[in-house]
Amino acid sequence: MEKVYKHTVLIRIMHWAHAISMVILALTGLQIYAPASFRLFVDMDWARYLHFIFMYVVVWTFVYKLYYVLVTGEIKEMIFTFKDLLELPSLAAYYLYGIFVGKKKKDWGKYNPGQKLTYFGWLILFPLQALTGFALYWPDFFAGFNNALGGLGYVKLWHFCITWIFILTSVIHIYLGSTGATLLDYYKSMLTGWEKAH
Repeated sequence: MEKVYKHTVLIRIMHWAHAISMVILALTGLQIYAPASFRLFVDMDWARYLHFIFMYVVVWTFVYKLYYVLVTGEIKEMIFTFKDLLELPSLAAYYLYGIFVGKKKKDWGKYNPGQKLTYFGWLILFPLQALTGFALYWPDFFAGFNNALGGLGYVKLWHFCITWIFILTSVIHIYLGSTGATLLDYYKSMLTGWEKAH
């Protein structure tokens, strides 16, 4: 089967830096949010320290990705439209059933409606997540923002809910990574850059 070069070295580095950081942020964030029921790290200081470090890694990978999609014009292909909304049921039907019975995948272009919803949604949610995180870390500086959301409790709730959106969409992303030409093809392409052509 013919292979195509899909991912440059820089894109792969950014992808894995982002992915590892998201995992660490989720795990440390859960311990910070509920230390009594979720203890993976030695203590709260370590959880906060790692959370703070990897938050900056995520911010920089986000800035890079935003710069990349704007400069290359790829942002136009990522915008979620009403037409994409109407296509979501058929997309879900394919990945939940059709793929297992050998149905042909519809050609949605570079990004399918689910990817558009996720990636475009992430472009909106990342800044909000960063803002609520900074607001929790520097409550005095962000007092006006915190008060506008109803207080620190609500800021914490927003931060927590957005975290779960990232976790759930990342789990879906990992599953969809197994739907290439072979089970491991998409995963391998994020290591080597090469992907089998469909």
